[in-house]
Amino acid sequence: MVDDTSKIGRAIVRDFGDFIFTRSQDNIVSMGISDTGALLISGDIRDEGEKTIIEYTAPYAAAVNDGTDKHFVDPEELLGWVKRKLGVPEEDVQKRAGEIADKIAKFGTKPQPFMDAAISVAKEKYKGHLDFT
Repeated sequence: MVDDTSKIGRAIVRDFGDFIFTRSQDNIVSMGISDTGALLISGDIRDEGEKTIIEYTAPYAAAVNDGTDKHFVDPEELLGWVKRKLGVPEEDVQKRAGEIADKIAKFGTKPQPFMDAAISVAKEKYKGHLDFT
C-alpha cells in the first residue's frame, strides 16, 4: 500500500514537472524570447530521487527570466542579435546595437518570466492536489 501511494505521488509530481516544463517551452516561443533556439534546447527535465528537476543551462536563462540590473554590454556582442531579431538594415545595425547597449547600461533588462509564468499557471491548475506552502 505504501509503495503504491509513493508511486502515485511520484507520478503526480512528475506530471506537475512535465506541465511546467512544457509550458515554459511554450512561453519562450509565444513571448518571442527565442532567437537562435539555444535557450529552448538548453531546457531539461529529469528525475533525481523523489524530485523532478527542471533546468535551463543557457548561461543567460536566469537573466532572461528575472531581468537584470543595469550593466555594461559590449555593442559588438549584440550585432548578431540585432541582425537576426530586429531585422535592422545592415547600415543601421551598429548604431542600433549601440543604442541597445546604452539602454541596458542605464536601465538593465526587463524580466521575460517564461519559468515564473509557467509555475504560476501550474500552481493554479494543481491547486487542491499539491500543497504549495
